[in-house]
Amino acid sequence: MVRVLALLALASGLGLAAGICRAQVDGKDLKAAYIFNFAMFTTWPDAAAKGPLFVCASPENPLWPGLSALNGKPVNGRPWTVTELAHPKAARCDIAVLARTVERPATLATGVLVVRDGPGSKAAITLVEDDEHIRFDVDTQEAARNGLRLSSHLLRLARNVL
Repeated sequence: MVRVLALLALASGLGLAAGICRAQVDGKDLKAAYIFNFAMFTTWPDAAAKGPLFVCASPENPLWPGLSALNGKPVNGRPWTVTELAHPKAARCDIAVLARTVERPATLATGVLVVRDGPGSKAAITLVEDDEHIRFDVDTQEAARNGLRLSSHLLRLARNVL
């Protein structure tokens, strides 16, 4: 009886240790990290390539906390700065992160990398959950319309390139 209890205790301890070792990254934080890396492989028009890199999103966007956690991190020498997309005094956006149900604002200027979390209206990059993995599709024509160049390294990693 003591031996059975000892084996059960050992088995439950191993299960607990395995659970601790398999710490998982939250999907929303992983998507924010993807967007950060998209910025690393994007070239903006010369005028936009100075000063902070403004990432615009709605505070109601599920990705907002993950995007905000990256504030101050350098992206090609520019500090990542999250601001509200709809704020009337919002700085010019370099990246607009749109939730699935949000339409692209008509006020977005050219030179903005539009990243959409899920299918919807036009975006240069669309995040897609595919077979329990996060993948992304790239619309090079949409990026070019906005004066952006996406690295071939980024394009090779995309699920689909349009």
